[in-house]
Amino acid sequence: MNEGLQDRLEKFGLSLYMIRVTLAASLSWLTVHTLYGDSYLYFAPLAAILITQGSVKASFEKGVYRMTGVVLGGIVSLIVGRFFDVGALSILLMLLVGIGVATACRINIQAISQVGVTSVLALTFYHDHYIEWRVAETLIGVIIALIINMIIVPPKGFVKVKGLALEGSLLLADALSGLAGGGRGAPPVSDTLARSASLLAKSEQQQKELHYTLTHYQCRSELRGLSQATAHLKQIQCYVKEISSEIALLPTHHAAADWMAEIVTATADCIALYGTKTLSDAESQHSLPESLRRARDLQLAWFSELQGQCSLTSIRDLGAVFSHLNRVLEEIEQADYVVISAAPQNSKTEAARAIHFIQKGLSHKL
Repeated sequence: MNEGLQDRLEKFGLSLYMIRVTLAASLSWLTVHTLYGDSYLYFAPLAAILITQGSVKASFEKGVYRMTGVVLGGIVSLIVGRFFDVGALSILLMLLVGIGVATACRINIQAISQVGVTSVLALTFYHDHYIEWRVAETLIGVIIALIINMIIVPPKGFVKVKGLALEGSLLLADALSGLAGGGRGAPPVSDTLARSASLLAKSEQQQKELHYTLTHYQCRSELRGLSQATAHLKQIQCYVKEISSEIALLPTHHAAADWMAEIVTATADCIALYGTKTLSDAESQHSLPESLRRARDLQLAWFSELQGQCSLTSIRDLGAVFSHLNRVLEEIEQADYVVISAAPQNSKTEAARAIHFIQKGLSHKL
């Protein structure tokens, strides 16, 4: 599907999900009608509608739950239907047995509810071939829905999710550097942090939608790397949020000091450099390991100097800030090492340098 066409269609409510559901339901009905023209044609499109989700994995899981519930419900109704007519007692007994067994086996709640629905309907249509048709047509609907989910994907999906993660990383760097201005958790910084978290979460969700699709099979290794980078950035986002809270508790003469701005900005530069290096094709003039070393040296130098100038109470509060700043650097180093490890062998010498920096921390100082 063309990207511009999709944007225009979404303005009229024709979302990608709606297209998937519509195609899956229509093709399911057509398939069943072509195969044997059964009177229960609605079970296949119904299954297709109910199991279609945002990702192939989610659709597969829901399809398994539905098939499990249909099969178990059908078996229970066959057993109870042999001895009882349709009535309150037979329905009570059937639900007690079916749902009770499913619950005891720790089956997912979605499958358990399907056991009850299938049991009641199967008992009602017991004299027909309801159960056989129900299982077969549900399976057809599930398979077609999965195929549609694998084929119908957002245009340029990988480029979009990568761009979202990049934008989130740059906003995260902006949020951290913004803390050096006043150190009181100003609304712009809070808003930037919130926007960064939203973009990273949106990218992570859309990455899941691309897994197991046919169109993005050729970039599956890049998709794995993107997922790992996004996970590291989300962890860094948590650290930055902690730093924001801790700086807000510092006295103004510490929070707004030039040395604080220098340390925070150097750490923020590392975040931006990692995001640019990992999530874009732009050439960077700075080396990430060198930037990490400079940021850590600044942290160590200033923390050592402050120990001789500040009270124990101030050192305690400052130590929390320095500790989380160091964790940001360690997270970037670990994330960068994963990226370099996946690169060709001639790039792995740089990984050894990055690992060397991980050994140098603030733990012995804090």
